[in-house]
Amino acid sequence: SSSNELPQRFASAAPQIWPRISVVDSMAKDGLPARKPVFFSGEEALQEVAKPDGLWNWALVGPDPVKLPLAGGGAGSIDEMRHALGAQPSSFGILRMTFGVGPKAKTKYVYVHASNVDDDADGAVAFSMRERGQALAKAPLMERAMQKFVQTHVKVEITNQADCCPSFIIPKLLKVSNVHASFITIELYEKGMAEFRLAHPVSKEDEEKQVEAVKLVEDLAPAPEQHEPEAEEPPEEKEVDEADSGPTRARRKMRIYKPGDLIMVWSDASRSWHDDGEVQQVLDEPGKHCKQPLNAGSMKVVYANGKRFKWVDPQNAETLLRPSTRPKPPPVKSGEMDKETHSMFTEWHVRFFELNKGFISWWKGKEDYAHGHPCGGTVPLLGLQMRIAESQLSFWTSSTKGQMMTLDAYEVSDAQEWSQAMMAHGEYMEQMTAHLANSASKGNEGESDAKHGKKHHGHLHH
Repeated sequence: SSSNELPQRFASAAPQIWPRISVVDSMAKDGLPARKPVFFSGEEALQEVAKPDGLWNWALVGPDPVKLPLAGGGAGSIDEMRHALGAQPSSFGILRMTFGVGPKAKTKYVYVHASNVDDDADGAVAFSMRERGQALAKAPLMERAMQKFVQTHVKVEITNQADCCPSFIIPKLLKVSNVHASFITIELYEKGMAEFRLAHPVSKEDEEKQVEAVKLVEDLAPAPEQHEPEAEEPPEEKEVDEADSGPTRARRKMRIYKPGDLIMVWSDASRSWHDDGEVQQVLDEPGKHCKQPLNAGSMKVVYANGKRFKWVDPQNAETLLRPSTRPKPPPVKSGEMDKETHSMFTEWHVRFFELNKGFISWWKGKEDYAHGHPCGGTVPLLGLQMRIAESQLSFWTSSTKGQMMTLDAYEVSDAQEWSQAMMAHGEYMEQMTAHLANSASKGNEGESDAKHGKKHHGHLHH
């Protein structure tokens, strides 16, 4: 596809980059929050952090002093960086801290070396003494690489996420900052951050909207495409004449949906409506399921994020099923790609990926996926911002909290296919967010109506 067929926000002056540096849209589409400015290379990110008024105030890269592969970064300072530390076993970077406001404010740069912050991170492995020695030998090279961007004031080593906080870092700054000691306090740091937020395009309100948008979709992660849903328990009760165990003749108006139709499903088990159903099969002639007689036209519907199913007789469709107005998801895509991990060294690990209903999930291998093993991670593609460099895809989302993910699809053509699929799923996720927000608003109206005596049938689950 040509670039002019892509969603407008992915357009770019540079080919194959959507975008290199994003432009924050103050006119957020469908009430969605403005997007944070992002970078896709370690060099660009570190240069931005080195500026006294740069858009980012922290950036972390993998242990490669030449390529400086970007691992994470953003404008959320220490709190945001803490989340990114847990995603990689080892990383290096710069944190810019401003104390106070106005002309008297003091800016300090911290060289950060984070290691073994999460030994259970995806791809983390045990290292030999020799490998650890080789990695330690890189530390001085990484420190010199950081100093090329800005002269840092102190080096801070972080070995667990709990240490990534002002009360751990500020005392280390105080030890080397006798002249400005009176300025280096948590209170003045917080004032400096407040001024920084006011001066930069993504407001606190936008950040809160982003958090709320992620909350709306984070529970929608679907079961893998190959997952076999389980029958609802207890099963749907069906009135059958004891003298006749065979299928009954239809006696009232029936509604039969088509395979692929998106529907809302009433669950007897949860006593609620599920707005994530889909018709999977429709019987052309009478049949049976687990000794339960089924009339022609009976519909197998899957719901509860693909984990449950039930058979619905066409006579009961009006009661148990409703048409859904939610957007139709793009096709599922799956396959192997390499995933970049920053451990003792920057490494690539083969992973099996699936794009499904706006989420990208991964497993250690295709066998784990096929056998139904838990995935190694899943990310909703809400707020997707992405760059393609030959066969590699780097991307940020609203939920990755300062962590950038980089994948290698092996071939340029495959990278293009994956990027188009990811953008389609990202667009779908935004449409779903708008749909869920609209449904929640109507639900609140329904609760208000109920208080005034209007009846509603059950609760709504998405």
